[in-house]
Amino acid sequence: MQIFRKLVLVTQSAVVSHFFDHTDMEKQRRHQTAFISYALGGTKQYSGRSMEKAHAGLNLQPEHFDAIVKHLTDAIIAHGASQEDLDAALAKIATLKEAVLYK
Repeated sequence: MQIFRKLVLVTQSAVVSHFFDHTDMEKQRRHQTAFISYALGGTKQYSGRSMEKAHAGLNLQPEHFDAIVKHLTDAIIAHGASQEDLDAALAKIATLKEAVLYK
């Protein structure tokens, strides 16, 4: 759970916090838990919207994506993951960039 406490720091980030102004962060945490577990090969199933649909209308720019990746990287490191696991996670997340930007 430490990883998700670190991810909540996005609400304190000047670059991305406004995207979460009207977000139920407990629900978001559960959603992120399921998604990240699924994306990284875990046992939890993800049944949420596609990345394109989830980010439609937000007009996310590269700096927004990069800020989220930075928070996720910090959270993974704080969780004690190996460099190999961190690299695998970041490689997987990089594949989502096109699906979320400029929507």
